[in-house]
Amino acid sequence: MSALPLQVRRRRGANAGISAILALVALAVAGAAGIADGEQIQTLPSQQDIPPPQVTQPPALQQPGESMPHPPITPGGQGNTREIPLPEVFHGCWSGDVARVDSIVPLGPDTGRIVWLTKSYTLCYKQTYKGRWQLTFAEGSVSDATEVWDQRQSIQVKSVSGPERAKLSAYLHFRAPRLSMFGQPTGGINTMDELTSLDCVVVPGGGEMEVRARVFVEMDDTPYAQIMWHTRLLRTVAGGG
Repeated sequence: MSALPLQVRRRRGANAGISAILALVALAVAGAAGIADGEQIQTLPSQQDIPPPQVTQPPALQQPGESMPHPPITPGGQGNTREIPLPEVFHGCWSGDVARVDSIVPLGPDTGRIVWLTKSYTLCYKQTYKGRWQLTFAEGSVSDATEVWDQRQSIQVKSVSGPERAKLSAYLHFRAPRLSMFGQPTGGINTMDELTSLDCVVVPGGGEMEVRARVFVEMDDTPYAQIMWHTRLLRTVAGGG
């Protein structure tokens, strides 16, 4: 077989180099997508080995005669970040309190007196513009806001396992006064983090939702207790539009 002209060989070599570069770019994009998916997983502080990098963007430069674009508005109370459709039976809003728990298991040998603070939950399932029924508003917090401060919370839909059943994941962070074994403030402050798995089932009739939950609690980034509770949320808004 005769040798190819020099120009043809150079062109093929250049094409091979471009193909290799495109393959590397595709791998980088796939890796970035995997990282983005992983950021949606809720974890407690002790499970976060490496803090996420803080990404900053340079300020936009305004050209003469050009108006600055408005930043996107994030709706308050938006709980879920994934597009998981929910059955229509969940439509409307639900609310209720958790004043008592079923069990408390300490996770440390030196765990002192464990105090459960009443939690309030509000869940709203609305029909989106795509026609899906989704969790559009979710809030789980300490009922008496004067007992704690620096509250931060989020709730996400994990899965749907039936026409009236859904699993949610709730994260709650707050700071509270440190108590003695007799329940009296000692002057110190504890940082509390609660990761709760909620199993929600709409009971026949559609006016109540039974919720069973398992809570993993950390105090000052250290495993503190595992708590089980159950309650019933009442439908407060029948319409879902």
